[in-house]
Amino acid sequence: MYAVWKLCWTNLKNKKVQNSFIAIIIMLAALLLSTAVLVLNNTNRMYENMHAETRGAHQILRLENGIYDPNRVQQWWAGQEGVTVSEVMRYRYLSSMSHAGEEIPNVDLYMMDTPNGPFPVDRLLFAEGEETSSPEAGTAWIPTSLAYSNNIRVGDAIEFKTDEGSFRLHVAAVVVDISYCSPFATSGRIWLNHQDYNTNLSALPGDDKYMTGLRFDDYSQNRAYWERFEQFLGTPYLESVKDFESLSSYYMIANQVISFVMIFLAVVMIAVALYTLGFTISDAILSSYRTIGIIKSVGLSSRKVILAYVTQYTFLAFVAVIPGIVASYAFSAKIVAGSMAYLSTGSTDDNAAYSMLAIWLGAAVVAVIFLSALLFSYKARTVEPAQAVRYGMSEKEYSRRSGGSGRWKRKLLQLGTLPTSLIIGLRGVTKNVRGSLLIVLISALSTSVLVFGFLFVNSITSIHGTIAKWGYDSADLSVRIDNPAKLTFERLQEEVLSDPRVKNYSRYGDANAVLPLDQGSSAKGQADTMGVLLTVADGNYDDIGYENVEGRNPAGVREISIGVNVARTLGIQTGDSLDIYIEGEKHTLEVTGIYQAIANMAFTGRITADVIRSVNPDYGSTMNTTFINLNEGVSVDQFVSELHQRYGNVLWTASQATLVDEVFSQAFTIIVLPMSVMALLFIVITFVIIYSICRIHMKKESRTYGIYKSIGMTSRQIRLSETTGILFLSAIGALVGIPLGLLGLPPLLNLVLADYGIVEVPLIMNGGGIALMIPLSIAAACLGSWTASKSVQTTSPRLLTVD
Repeated sequence: MYAVWKLCWTNLKNKKVQNSFIAIIIMLAALLLSTAVLVLNNTNRMYENMHAETRGAHQILRLENGIYDPNRVQQWWAGQEGVTVSEVMRYRYLSSMSHAGEEIPNVDLYMMDTPNGPFPVDRLLFAEGEETSSPEAGTAWIPTSLAYSNNIRVGDAIEFKTDEGSFRLHVAAVVVDISYCSPFATSGRIWLNHQDYNTNLSALPGDDKYMTGLRFDDYSQNRAYWERFEQFLGTPYLESVKDFESLSSYYMIANQVISFVMIFLAVVMIAVALYTLGFTISDAILSSYRTIGIIKSVGLSSRKVILAYVTQYTFLAFVAVIPGIVASYAFSAKIVAGSMAYLSTGSTDDNAAYSMLAIWLGAAVVAVIFLSALLFSYKARTVEPAQAVRYGMSEKEYSRRSGGSGRWKRKLLQLGTLPTSLIIGLRGVTKNVRGSLLIVLISALSTSVLVFGFLFVNSITSIHGTIAKWGYDSADLSVRIDNPAKLTFERLQEEVLSDPRVKNYSRYGDANAVLPLDQGSSAKGQADTMGVLLTVADGNYDDIGYENVEGRNPAGVREISIGVNVARTLGIQTGDSLDIYIEGEKHTLEVTGIYQAIANMAFTGRITADVIRSVNPDYGSTMNTTFINLNEGVSVDQFVSELHQRYGNVLWTASQATLVDEVFSQAFTIIVLPMSVMALLFIVITFVIIYSICRIHMKKESRTYGIYKSIGMTSRQIRLSETTGILFLSAIGALVGIPLGLLGLPPLLNLVLADYGIVEVPLIMNGGGIALMIPLSIAAACLGSWTASKSVQTTSPRLLTVD
């Protein structure tokens, strides 16, 4: 065993740089893999722990249309064993909130009449402020999603506008409201004192709406409860239900995307590391062929020679994995902290579960390296001592080299028109075929990752240009009448919408709907009904920029366009008809289009206002929001400023850019850091691997370099010649990597986001930015080659020739 360890230690000591770079590759692969798994694990764990701690709702029933008695519904659920039910909570909708004199755009607020705590379902955790049973008069509790994103602190004043005027409250607490404080969501619950609710909201026109939360001891059994519940009602449940999948989706989506990219890159990096390991071991065996033959001739068995190589690289893997796993703690913690910030109360430690998972991941990486080293080093069994001592290689390889094979290579190198430096560079390329193929592969992968990473990040930062493909409108601006008593729609139409600068407009509203799930064969195993949120347009959907992935937008009274997840659940295609209950009334509509949407996971639909007017002629009077497009060349910001000055608080106005930034600004923050780090890691990997390959090749060719120097070539010329060959290879790899990054990787991302309602991720091509990514992998490859050839500069021709 001493001989094995001595041989192993000699290999480690004599090839410090090469072994160090292999260790770096293994470390970075472990870092990415561990980070990805930790992000997924801790995102799920943090959300599930918080959901359990707060006894979060699995379903939230919203009774808004007066179809059922809220107390009767609540009492039925409260009588079911295995179900915990919240009180019936009154609320009203508001869509205007101001802080420090600035209105917060794009909010959808549930103004809650707060029952006395603690709540049996969806308990509130106090991140800031004193915990009390209910807010005091003149104060409110607000969710972390509104507070953190708008820098609202305890004690700040917030103002709400209603149809009758406005009222002001002070923030008494910032709370984690598990069901309504997720990233990217624009809705939130504002918890009011009972007297404040009665004073400011109950007196408003219209009826109170009601909400109750359900928590199941076993959520998988919820269908059985719903079957009995609908038997109790005597009809399908025709009000709105928000399910656990929808409640939790926004917490998971960003980290799902990041983890997908990390796992993909980690797998690629491990594959590259294993290929590099195989290349290195094979080359080590060939370069030490005579030494191995001598060792075997004095009695050391093939098994022990193999064991020396296996021990060497397993030891390297063990040493490299440890810092990779340790670094992944900080990296994953940074990602999780950013994406799950709205669940933070500042008093929890979320790192306790990392250690055991990290140990298993590290052990898995070491095991893979061990098995690979064992496989690749098996070639040492074929070393015959006599052939090794005589030829320094196998007799077959000696005959091949002596036989003058490779006619096409000689013809290539005999092209007299090529510069001498290029010929020498191409000679190195053709002589080291396996290494050259690996360089092409690494360059292709690096380029594809850089191109895809830039494409994805650029698409998120430039999402204004593709917002319609994410399921939103793409109108230039939105206006909302906040005080109908002072500004009617007819007056708005006369004074604003008839302005010659306005190109077109459409009024917007929404409605709750229920779909019976016996319409499609793919709905088996699910509940009998499905709630969807409908977008309702009094105007032309095409004018305000809504898009479909199939078919067209609805235009008639018997038409509907549905989200991709609705279509998939029901097994419906364009041209099919479906039965749908809208505000309790049954309609049979034709599906004219299918669209993707990130909002509500595409469990949504689009109809025209005429559909609801067919049973409710007064529906249009409640549509206070209007989308507006301006003529080309008209400044949106100037138009918005004019409306602010003219109408003040009576009319809320915001540009599309403002609304998009409000929703997606956090996505940019969460995604850009990990993607940037991963791009940097791949550049480092490219440099390290190509340095290692070139270092091995140049050491084998040291005698040739001595001859070059002895006939007058300078060290700089030799180094430039070798780098030119690598430039040629990396350029080929980059050309292969461009289509892979543009066309090969995006479909994988589509698979990840399909469940969230996005089946074709909207990507924005930026030729200039993509062109800037391509030279990065080439530059890393050339720098690796140039750095590896430094030994040529410091060694004399005589020593090189002797070597």
